[in-house]
Amino acid sequence: MPARDMPQPPYVLLFQEAVLGADPLVILIDDRPSLPLFGSVAKAEGFLSSADFGPRWKPVEVSGAGLLAVLEGCRGEAEYVALDPPPAGEGVMRVEMGSLEGLIEALETSRKETDLFGLGSNGAGSTDG
Repeated sequence: MPARDMPQPPYVLLFQEAVLGADPLVILIDDRPSLPLFGSVAKAEGFLSSADFGPRWKPVEVSGAGLLAVLEGCRGEAEYVALDPPPAGEGVMRVEMGSLEGLIEALETSRKETDLFGLGSNGAGSTDG
């Protein structure tokens, strides 16, 4: 997924429970297992209310690191990410899709580029200099 197409926060996914390790909703779009990713809670709610996934699915906003963890956990289950899929029943469904692996790579690259001082996630900086 090219950087110009990379989704920007907020990142909203659909879960039955908002707990660590919960599996997000994965849907089929043209027989391709896809993870729906929304840019707002309102868009996610509109999508949920248009389909019968059951009452327990809720939109959950996640951080960039949280999104990356979910994407990595979906390897083998989803192959694509569906960006802001429209509510069902709105005529022909046109959905912007990207590869799951491409988005993982873009998020990892973005995270490395914003780590200006080499601090990483563990807080240990470089002692060179």
